[in-house]
Amino acid sequence: MLVLALGTCCAQTAPNDTKTANPAVSKIEDMKAHAERKGSADRARAYAEIARELVELANQQFSIGEVENAQNSIKEAVTYSEKSAAAAQEKGKKIKDTEITLRETARRLEEVRRTLAIDDQPPLVTAAARIEELRRQLLESMFKK
Repeated sequence: MLVLALGTCCAQTAPNDTKTANPAVSKIEDMKAHAERKGSADRARAYAEIARELVELANQQFSIGEVENAQNSIKEAVTYSEKSAAAAQEKGKKIKDTEITLRETARRLEEVRRTLAIDDQPPLVTAAARIEELRRQLLESMFKK
């Protein structure tokens, strides 16, 4: 009877969920929580770092054949890139750091795209173009002053 109770307890506390099993996902979740606790002036760089980590996660997911999850990670990376650009422009702080991180993210996205089958590439082309547009906007706001 005790064995049954322990087995049930362990089964409930250790679900076979790939999100909790992947350390990259938990790292990104920690980064998201940390970014939300930061002041609004520091969020831009934090969001850009999250976007970069999401691209790395997508690369891992593409490598193991989880194409749908990888494309969702790419969409989320674009969302966080947009948040980072908006936060940098809103406060006028950390613009250069954010721009550099977004440039690295776009470059890495292109590297990942080149490793994929042609059918899987279009969402990454769109995502890279959007991140480049955000970078351009940040550069314009830096040199407009």
